[in-house]
Amino acid sequence: MNKFLAYFTLVALIFLEIYSGVRLLTNPAEFTGSLVMIFGGIMIFIGLVSLLRSLQVKTDSHNLLPYRLGFFGGILDIIIGVCCIVLRDRIVELIPGIMMIIGVIMVIAGIHKVRNYLFLKDIGIHRSWLVILTAILTIILGILIFINPFTATAAAWSYAGYFLIVAGVFDLFTLIFSLIL
Repeated sequence: MNKFLAYFTLVALIFLEIYSGVRLLTNPAEFTGSLVMIFGGIMIFIGLVSLLRSLQVKTDSHNLLPYRLGFFGGILDIIIGVCCIVLRDRIVELIPGIMMIIGVIMVIAGIHKVRNYLFLKDIGIHRSWLVILTAILTIILGILIFINPFTATAAAWSYAGYFLIVAGVFDLFTLIFSLIL
């Protein structure tokens, strides 16, 4: 029975992985909103557990600081969870802005790589062409992401969707072949 439950759980996770990939490809905004709501629900649950655990302490304890932090941390977790559920559409709308920030970070990282290339060249390491190549590619990709964050977001969701589908199919074949052999 335990073996059946283990395989059933594994197969369910594989199909959830494939389903998530298909949902990411077909409707990424709705899927992302669902993930934000799930995250909000988890935060509310964690907050309630922290809140209840902090209320169970005896008042004559010498060190109440961890329990007070658990109480306020629980309240903060609940507030974050409720905000995620209530403001899920707003959070999803922030993703292109986050992509713009990632683009800026990539440009800064590319500039830092150029500095590394110049340093390596100054100390006599002439075979550092790979550093300058990755620096140029990082800067170009960062600029492209910054200029067009919506396309970058769609591409990221597409790659994630394809990856989840392919990984799920490989996991399914691995499970089937492990059962056969």
